[in-house]
Amino acid sequence: MTPAQLSRTIRHVLPHVLPDGEAARFTGDGPSGSAAARIGGVRVVVESPPRRGPGDYATGVAFQIAAACGRPAQELAQQLCARLEGDVDAVGGAEVVGGGFVNVTLTNEARVALLRTLTESGSAGAAAPTRTAEPPRTAAPTRTAEPTLVAEPFRTAAPPRTADQRAPSDAGAPPTAPTDYATPPTASPDSEAPPTAPTDVPARDIPRWAAVTGEDPAVLAVRTERASSLFRVQYAHARVCSLLRNGRRLGLRPDAEGAVPLDAAGARLLALLADRARITAAGPLARHLDAVAQAFAAFHDVCPPLPRGEEKPGAAHRGRLALAEATGAVLAGGLSQLGVSAPAHL
Repeated sequence: MTPAQLSRTIRHVLPHVLPDGEAARFTGDGPSGSAAARIGGVRVVVESPPRRGPGDYATGVAFQIAAACGRPAQELAQQLCARLEGDVDAVGGAEVVGGGFVNVTLTNEARVALLRTLTESGSAGAAAPTRTAEPPRTAAPTRTAEPTLVAEPFRTAAPPRTADQRAPSDAGAPPTAPTDYATPPTASPDSEAPPTAPTDVPARDIPRWAAVTGEDPAVLAVRTERASSLFRVQYAHARVCSLLRNGRRLGLRPDAEGAVPLDAAGARLLALLADRARITAAGPLARHLDAVAQAFAAFHDVCPPLPRGEEKPGAAHRGRLALAEATGAVLAGGLSQLGVSAPAHL
């Protein structure tokens, strides 16, 4: 169940939690397929829970309806929760928080279906990313220095990492060949990774990211996860590509069935991925991609998608790879919409 689907479901359920005299005031058709479907003049907005609250989705529609019909928001929210839990198969639980907000938790089956949808359609709001083949590896190209934009590469200063934590450039692999960035990367339906460029283009990416976020280009040029939001997002995408490559070498393929049940970090990440579809403005989209990147880093730290040490590959790793793959699809779609490269290597 996507946010748009839950929004339409709530729109259908709401008249049943109102008295007969009030229900007639909240009928009519909203824009089909919209994540903010209308009930009369009320918008049903479904988003990820604020402040890392419980559940997969949250809505404050009870406050809007309460103001219109003169009933307590808490009471309406409780009745809405009861309806959602009793009548909607994809809803595993619903609870009232903050005096009238409704937080919704999906069933495991609905989470698996959502994960597959996100992977197949990218951000569900941008063009669906196709999967591209891993770029060919050739001799290292000569690159022109960009002293005003490019700081010392992060990987040279990073502490040692374990096999599945290495920087997404894949230790020991030669750099990729230069690419004509005026032409979109070609896609192959038989490959495994989301659409990517072999590497980033700081001279193009930094000004574009700065233009939509208002951040200082000099700060964005400092290529560390702590300093640069652009680097965090691109690094997260490159890390996903690295995980998928290394997973294939271990015989691990993403499998959404293994992703559930989700722990708190995984649930938070999945909620942010699903929330991407409602965000269309460039500035909010860039900030949301940064939030996704940070949530993915937290998820990766507590739920490593690849086995470590003597650990054997299993269903849990395949499920975590599926969540990583969905993250890569959402990041690639968002970066593409902003005109910024989604690198497979950094």
